[in-house]
Amino acid sequence: MAGAARHRRGRWRYHAAARLMAMLALFIAIPAAAEPHPLPDGSAVLSLDAATRFYRGSRESTLADVMARPEAFSATAQRGDLHFGYTRQPIWLRTEVVNESDEPKRWFVQFEYPFLERITLHIVTAQRHETLVGGSTLPRHERPLPYRLPAFPLSLAPGEVVTLFAQVESAGSMMLSWNLMTPEAFTDHDTRSGFWLATYFGMLLALGLYNLLLFSGLRERVFLHYALFVFSFTLAILSFNGLGPLMFWGHLGELGTRLVPLGFTLASAMATRFAQSFLQTATHQPRWHRLLGAFRLWCWLAVFGVLIISTRWAMHLMDVTGFTAALLLLLCALHASLSRVPGARLFVLAWSIFLVGAGVFALRNQGILPSNFLTLHGIQIGSALEMLLLSFALAARFNKLKRLREKAQVRMLNTLKRQESLLEQKVAERTAELETLANHDMLTGLLNRNGLAKQARDAFSRSRRNGRPLALLMLDLDDFKPINDRYGHDVGDRVLQQVARRIAQQARDTDHCARYGGDEFIVLAETVDSSQGLREIEARLADTIRQPIQLENGHRVCIGVSIGSCLSRPGDRQLGDLLRHADQAMYARKAAKSEKPTKP
Repeated sequence: MAGAARHRRGRWRYHAAARLMAMLALFIAIPAAAEPHPLPDGSAVLSLDAATRFYRGSRESTLADVMARPEAFSATAQRGDLHFGYTRQPIWLRTEVVNESDEPKRWFVQFEYPFLERITLHIVTAQRHETLVGGSTLPRHERPLPYRLPAFPLSLAPGEVVTLFAQVESAGSMMLSWNLMTPEAFTDHDTRSGFWLATYFGMLLALGLYNLLLFSGLRERVFLHYALFVFSFTLAILSFNGLGPLMFWGHLGELGTRLVPLGFTLASAMATRFAQSFLQTATHQPRWHRLLGAFRLWCWLAVFGVLIISTRWAMHLMDVTGFTAALLLLLCALHASLSRVPGARLFVLAWSIFLVGAGVFALRNQGILPSNFLTLHGIQIGSALEMLLLSFALAARFNKLKRLREKAQVRMLNTLKRQESLLEQKVAERTAELETLANHDMLTGLLNRNGLAKQARDAFSRSRRNGRPLALLMLDLDDFKPINDRYGHDVGDRVLQQVARRIAQQARDTDHCARYGGDEFIVLAETVDSSQGLREIEARLADTIRQPIQLENGHRVCIGVSIGSCLSRPGDRQLGDLLRHADQAMYARKAAKSEKPTKP
């Protein structure tokens, strides 16, 4: 028994010493970082690539390990340095940013490449360490921000220096370009990319449904083969672009990653079968027909292989199979064109465009080509043009069935309208969600500064029309920092949420409540005509905020509030005027509190 007790004490001392060394490494390594990257005042997007250092770690590496070895990080000489291709090692990125302004800043950290399985972002300052986890394998509700691209929120206090450490793990290609974006720029980027992707996938879905309808009417298998090719390709691109995991199969986790190689290898098999049907290789090119048949067997073996081998090797198998399919089908179509097979020339043109996109896609995944807009979206651009041209080729080939095709087109148009309506509805819903995020505070649900400014402009317009003044109350919580220091930031956040709910409950229909930053709140009231009415609102808010707050650990805390308020004056024309008056009143109130003698 005594030996066991000594063993437990020895283990406790070992773990305590290990934790102490990790903490020392954490804070000693911070000063060794490079010069902090200042946040720009005028730009909405800041690329972090040039100020990033990278390190090829191991799966056992922790934050304390990499921070204890700042010399292991390599500087980024050019954008391509952050393009690692396929690698088994986790990649660590490190950069520093500083908020040189006098106001708190809120930014989003966004990675440009969507197909990154797991990203652990460590936000480190001298006072705090926050860890956020994102990536394509996480369900929508577990991501820091529910977006297609990996993104993380970042808040900086005035003058605050933040060190960002990002650990990236992925079986796919590692392209780690990342940016800082304002919420407005991030929302705009997501809306625009969402629109173009919705258009692209809407086109693919429409083409697939259209050819499925043609098959049902004409009973020509070439239409069925083309539709299956489009659907399997759509599955792969949905997974690759991050929309599939975000909207449909995020619950699959790492299994969802396999849908990328599965979709592309399945698309290779269906494209080969479609080429055999369209070019009539069994009749016009028997040797090519046998060669493509053998390759199609390889494609089906590859489909089975990506389900059982490791994800990393499945990605390599996908690249080899896809590139070979595109090359073989192009050579077959060239031979058919020389043999004057109907529709072969248009097939050559279409497949040449697709081959360029597939080649760019494969070479970028291998790390040979740099990551930019064309290499990142080349396969989408090439596939869209290729599938449109193939659709024209199919229509030209079966022109003799014009009457039946026209009937099928009527059904297709109805399907397109329904699909367009569905896509418009999804885009509208997504736009509404983004509008809410742009105008509301993510923690409390109240208006943020942007939302408050919009409501204030409308309120001033109504005030000028009806001749009634506006009232603004600025609430600053007292003794909030000790709660954060004692119970932690999670408890502090819940206290802020409770205070926000109390403010909202006291608000009237014509009041606009906002979280202005940190522990400051704003109430903009439109129907307060007198100082007496304003004092009544102050009293109600102060009484309800000072009520005890029950914490989850059983403790109860009380928090005070200093309120500065004002009524709009004839010369006030914008929100800043009211904020200035209320701020002066609030600091006068705080000064009065500090001068009040304490009881003996």
